[in-house]
Amino acid sequence: MTADVLLQSFRIASVVWRESFEALVIVGILLAWTINEGVAVRRRAIRSIAGGAVAGVMIAVGLAFLMSGAAGFLDGDGEDILQFALAATASILMLRMVFWMQRAVRGSSKGMRSQAAGLGKARSWTALGLLSAVAVAREGAETVVFLYGMLSGSGRSATLVAGSGALGLAAACLTFLCFRSGASAFSKRAVSITSQVLLLILGSGLMMTAVDRAISLGIVPMLTSSLWDTGWILDESAGAGAFLSALTGYRSRPELLPLLALGFYWITASLAYAPAVGDKAHA
Repeated sequence: MTADVLLQSFRIASVVWRESFEALVIVGILLAWTINEGVAVRRRAIRSIAGGAVAGVMIAVGLAFLMSGAAGFLDGDGEDILQFALAATASILMLRMVFWMQRAVRGSSKGMRSQAAGLGKARSWTALGLLSAVAVAREGAETVVFLYGMLSGSGRSATLVAGSGALGLAAACLTFLCFRSGASAFSKRAVSITSQVLLLILGSGLMMTAVDRAISLGIVPMLTSSLWDTGWILDESAGAGAFLSALTGYRSRPELLPLLALGFYWITASLAYAPAVGDKAHA
């Protein structure tokens, strides 16, 4: 297996792991309220939630086919523009997700659990199924956008995508089981930090892909020629340098615009970890 194939496999598995794990957590939250309910209610709720989850997966698969079909109609600049838009969208979504994880995980979980409990008490099984479908479809749609942003134009085989995706899904199931069993290595904090680090690194690489596409399309200029050359230490055109470049956006001969874009990305990402204004006022 070459370094490039290994990199693509890692990126695919990482995205599928992260999004599948979140979908499993959401389904777990929706099911949590049924613990103290009777057998009949529990079975009905499980059927509704499971049916909604399957519908959510089908919506995501349909989105993948739609995007694949749209890409097939494009050629020349149209395909490059689509690749630019997907890479930029995926990078922004990953950054947004890190902000969301930092600020609203606890509130969101409690809100969804209480919403599921309310629908269950009212015997609104269709609404409960819809809640499950929307939640799972959202994670699935994010997976599709992230993977298209990373893979569009790379020409990767379906076997590699399917194999790496299956590996990511298996890792998500294992993480979820360990998480549910209370294993310390899979605590909420450990999983959240690992997930955020992966998202930020993958988002950085995607952002640089979008910048490269924008420059090649003539949307923005490079501003300068290469500012320095660290290719003698780590060349981005081959080996470990190419792996690091595709994964994180590393450039051994950066022009000013990509450098500014990379700096802007990481400064924006760091704001997710800044103390909230309210917390600072109470310190």
